[in-house]
Amino acid sequence: MTQHTARSIILDLFFWTFNASLLLIVYVGFLPFIGTGFLQDVFTGQVPFDFLLPFIGLVGVPTSSAVVGAIPKLRQSSVPQSTPISLFQFFYSVEAPLLLVCVIRFFWLRDLTPGATLLLITGTVATIAHLHWLRHGTASETSTTGWHLAGHTLMLAMSLYLAAIVSFYIIPLIVATSYQPGSLLFALILMPLTLVIVGLWTAPFGMVVVYLQAWIQSMRQLSRRHLSRWHSFWTKGLAAIVLLIWLGSFLFLQQPSYAQAFTLLEDPASTESQRQELLQNKSLIRRGLLDAYLAPYRYPRSIQDRHIYNLYFDFLHFPEPIAQSLQTVYNVLLAPFSYNGNPYEDADKASQRYAQFFDTPILRAELPVIENAVQSTFDRRQAKAGLADINARRVWLAEQQVNVTPHGDWAEVELYEVYENQTFEQQEVLYYFSLPESAVLTGLWLGETNDRAMAFPYVLASRGAAQQVYTEEVNRQVDPALLEQVGPRTYRLRAFPVLPVGQANMHLWLTYKVLKQETGWAMPTLLERRNLFWTNNTQRQVNHESVPSKDQWLPASLPANAAQPKSHQLPLAWGGTVLGTPLTEAAYQLPQNKRFAVILDGSYSMDAHRQEVAQTVQWLKEQVLPQNTADFYLTTMPPLQPQRLDGFQDFEVDKAQFYGTLQPREMLQQFLDLQDDRPYDAVLLITDSGSYELSTDSDAVLSMPAPLWLVHLGGLQFAYDDATVQAIQQSGGSATTQIEEVMYRLGTQPTQGNGSSLLNVVDGYAWFLTENPDPTVTVDESFSPIAARQWVTHLSEYVKPNQLAQLDTIHAVTKDYNIVTPHSSMIVLVNDAQRQRLRELEQGDDRFNREIEDQQALPQPSTLEAADLASPSAVPEPAEWLLILVSAIGLGWVYGNGWKSWDNPR
Repeated sequence: MTQHTARSIILDLFFWTFNASLLLIVYVGFLPFIGTGFLQDVFTGQVPFDFLLPFIGLVGVPTSSAVVGAIPKLRQSSVPQSTPISLFQFFYSVEAPLLLVCVIRFFWLRDLTPGATLLLITGTVATIAHLHWLRHGTASETSTTGWHLAGHTLMLAMSLYLAAIVSFYIIPLIVATSYQPGSLLFALILMPLTLVIVGLWTAPFGMVVVYLQAWIQSMRQLSRRHLSRWHSFWTKGLAAIVLLIWLGSFLFLQQPSYAQAFTLLEDPASTESQRQELLQNKSLIRRGLLDAYLAPYRYPRSIQDRHIYNLYFDFLHFPEPIAQSLQTVYNVLLAPFSYNGNPYEDADKASQRYAQFFDTPILRAELPVIENAVQSTFDRRQAKAGLADINARRVWLAEQQVNVTPHGDWAEVELYEVYENQTFEQQEVLYYFSLPESAVLTGLWLGETNDRAMAFPYVLASRGAAQQVYTEEVNRQVDPALLEQVGPRTYRLRAFPVLPVGQANMHLWLTYKVLKQETGWAMPTLLERRNLFWTNNTQRQVNHESVPSKDQWLPASLPANAAQPKSHQLPLAWGGTVLGTPLTEAAYQLPQNKRFAVILDGSYSMDAHRQEVAQTVQWLKEQVLPQNTADFYLTTMPPLQPQRLDGFQDFEVDKAQFYGTLQPREMLQQFLDLQDDRPYDAVLLITDSGSYELSTDSDAVLSMPAPLWLVHLGGLQFAYDDATVQAIQQSGGSATTQIEEVMYRLGTQPTQGNGSSLLNVVDGYAWFLTENPDPTVTVDESFSPIAARQWVTHLSEYVKPNQLAQLDTIHAVTKDYNIVTPHSSMIVLVNDAQRQRLRELEQGDDRFNREIEDQQALPQPSTLEAADLASPSAVPEPAEWLLILVSAIGLGWVYGNGWKSWDNPR
C-alpha cells in the first residue's frame, strides 16, 4: 500500500465517520428537539424566510453529501471516464463551507446586518461556483471562466479569514486539554460529537488548502488560454479587482449607522435650520437608532468583550502587551460581527433617543422589524417568549358574549368574556377603550365559572387607593381586577391573574349604560390591548345568538330599537334636579362673537397628520372665523421658543416644522406662558393620538383660562396623566377627534329659563341643573347613573386637586350611584385582607393620587436578551448543548467552563 493510498483511505474514513456522526446528530438530536417546533413555526409564519434556508441546509447538506459520497458517478466531472472528485476535496471545498454558512447563520447570527448578509451570500454563491468548476472547469482549460476565478478568490480570502480566527484558540485549547486529560475521556464518550467538532474545527484550514489549489489552477488555466502578456496581466488583475470591489462593498454595507445617529442627536438642535437638517437625515437616524436598539440581536459580540486577552494573560500568562495586541487583532477580525459599545446600555439609549426624536416608542413604531429580529433564533421557546412580550399574545379570548337590554332611548349592556392563558405563568389582561362621553360604567365582576352570581363583585374606591391595592396584589400574585377612567371618554381595564395553561379560566363581566346614538347602541372602542388575542375559534354571541368571529374586539355598534329620544331627570338630595332633554339636529349651531385660542401640537408625529391639520385650519377659517376671532399658538420642543400668531393668516401648514416630542401638559404650559392674560371663550389643542407611555407624573395641575378641548387627529389618546385630566375637567372641556363637534357643542346653548343652568351638550342631549323639576318627566331610578355622570362632571369643575374634602364629596356621589369616574375606580377584591388594605389606603392623604404605570410597559428586546443571558432558566437542555457545541466548533465547551478553572500550567 503506497503512502498516497493510505492517506486517501484515512481521508475517506474521516469523511464517512464525520457524516455518519453528523447525520446521527441531525436526525436523532436536531430534528426531534428543534426541528419539530421549528417546522410548526414555519407553517404558522413565525420564522423569517432567511432563517428557514439554513435550517434546510443543516439537514440537506450532510444528507446530500452522503449521497454524493456513496455514488462516485455524481462526483465525476463532465469528461467521460474521468476520475471522480476525491472525498477530501468535496468535503473541504463544498460540504464544509456550506455547513459553516448554515451553522453560523442558524446558531450564531440572529437579525442579519447588511454586511453579514453579504458574507453569507458570498460564501454560498462562491461555493456553488466552485462546485460548477469541479464539474466542468477542470475538464479543459477552455472551460474555466472569470466567474470561477472570482469565486475562488473570494472563497480563498474567506477561508484565510476563518482560519485566522480559529488560530487564536489553538494554543489555549491544546494547553487546556493537556491540563485536563479527563476531557479526552469525555471526547471518547461523545465520539460522534467529537468527530463533528474536529471536522468543523479543521474546516477553515482544509478550505485554505483546497481553495488555494483551485485558485492557482484556475489562474493558470485562464493564463494559458491567452498567451499574450496583456491577457496574463488581465487574469492576474481580475482577482485583485474582484477582491477590492467585494471589500469596498462590504465596508460600505458595514458602516455603523448607529454611531452616526448618536452623533447627530448628541446635542439638542437649537435652531430651525439645525432641526431641518436632522429631519432631512431622519432615515439615517431611524436606521441607526433601530440598529442600536436591536444590537443584542444583530451583533453576536461587543467590542468590549475581552476573552482573548483573558485567555492569553490570565490563563496562559502571556505578557500583558502581547495579550492586549492579540485582543486588538481579534477585535479587528471580528469587527463585522461586533457592536462598538455596550449593546444593552445603548439599546436603552436608542429607545430614549427614538422617542425624543420621533415622538413615539420605538417598539410601537418599528414592530415588524423587531418581530423579525425576535423570531430569528433557533431557540423557538425564546422566540415565542419574545413575541409574546412584543405582540402580547399570551391570553386567548376563548368566549365573548354581549347582551343588550334596551330601555327606550337608552340601554344597559353587559360584556362577558372568558380568558384562557396560553403560557405557564400567571398573566394580566389589559384593555384601553373608549365609550361615548355620556355613557357610564356601572359594574365589574371576576369569577372562575360562568355564573355571575358566584363571582366576586366590585368595590368603588378612590382612584389612588384602588390603583395601589391592585399593584400590591398583582405583585403578591393574588386576584384583583381594576376598572378606571383615564380620560373624558377613555377607560382602562385590568384583570389578574389568568391562571397558567391547563388551569381554570378567568371569567369577567363588565356593565355600562349608554344613550342611543344614530348608529345604534355604541360598543366600547378598543384603543390598546396587552397580552390578549382572539382567533376565528373565539366563541362570540350577541343577545344569546352566535355571530361570526372577526378580527376585532367588538363591533362599533349594535342595532337599536326605534324608540324616540325623551327627557330624563334625576332629583338630587339637596333639592336640585339634573334634567336631560334631547336635541334635534336643527338645534345645533356654531358659536358667534367668541374668541378662541387654537394650539397646534408641534411634535414630530404630527407630520403624519399634516393634511388633517390643513383641513382643520381651513374649516375654521371658512366656518368659524368669519363670526369669531382666534389666536394661533405654535408649540415646539425646547430649546426653541413657541410662537403666537394673531389670527391664522400667517400660518402655512406646508411650511410648519414638526419636530421632537411634546406632551399635552408641556404644550398647555407653553400656551399659558404666551397668553399674556388674553381672554378666551375656549382653548383648543390640536394634537394626535399621542403616546401615553412617554408621559411623566406631575402634581401640578394647570389652571386653564377657558374650557380646554383636546382635538385628537387620527384617534383618541388612550390615556392621560391625572394632571391633564383634571385640567380638562376643571375647565369644563373634553376630548374628541373632530373640530366640528367642539364648535357645535360650544355654539349650542339651549336654556330652560330662569332657575336653570346648562351643564353640558353631549351625544344628542342637553343637560341642565334646575331648581324646578319637570312634572311631565318621570323619574327612572335605573337611568340615574347616566344623569349622575353629568352631575359629577359638573362638580369636577369646582374641585381643587389638593382639597381632599372636595374630592371626598364627589367620591361620595359616585358611590351613591355606583359609577366609574376620573376620581373613583372599581376594584374587585377576593379576600378580607385585600378589603382591609383598601380601607387603610383610603384613609391616606394620597388616596386620590394615581401614578403613570405604563412608561415601561412595552418590553425592550435588550431587556429580554439580557435576562436570557443572566437567568438560570436560559440554560440549554442537553440536546441543545450538543447543537450549541457544534455551532461553536468546539469553542463553547472550552470557554464556557471558564479558563481560570483549570490548574495553573506553571
